[in-house]
Amino acid sequence: MAIGTVLLAGCATNVKKPEAAQNPAPAEAFSKFSSFELKPINTGESCDKQHGADVALRTIQEQLNIRLGKVVGGWNSSDAKAAMPRKLVIEPVCSDAKLVGTQARIWGGALAGSSAVVIKVRYVDASTNKTIAEPVFYQRANAMGAAWSFGATDRNMLTRIVDLITDYTSANYQAAVGGPTGL
Repeated sequence: MAIGTVLLAGCATNVKKPEAAQNPAPAEAFSKFSSFELKPINTGESCDKQHGADVALRTIQEQLNIRLGKVVGGWNSSDAKAAMPRKLVIEPVCSDAKLVGTQARIWGGALAGSSAVVIKVRYVDASTNKTIAEPVFYQRANAMGAAWSFGATDRNMLTRIVDLITDYTSANYQAAVGGPTGL
């Protein structure tokens, strides 16, 4: 009995999810800036990496480079430039991450636990170092659903968090409106 309890305790997912379902609006619309820089995910600041976090963050970074990179690249190449050039630095920061791998999911099923990821994105005015916005995004893959899908929901969780980040960034370009956390 004690061994079973210890094994099940090891399967628990202890990712700290955000408290609010909605991220606040940034201090100003992102269109007030004339150039944009997408930085790599900051994992050194406060990232609580659990099992599989490195794989999860690498996949998220690859998808951000493609999806959000395309949005930022479009804004950088647009002809509409401000009279006073301002640069917005977009820096994703890992808060917490756990990804159950396919092999663990196949052999352990739901007992391998849930997968989850929390990413904070810092939008900073490069000239003043003022934080314009710092929304938090959260996604989770339920252990039972992931077991039935042989880990597909674990992998889809990574795409969903990139969607949330990209959608928030795009939605706040023309007007500062905020967006969902994914909770």
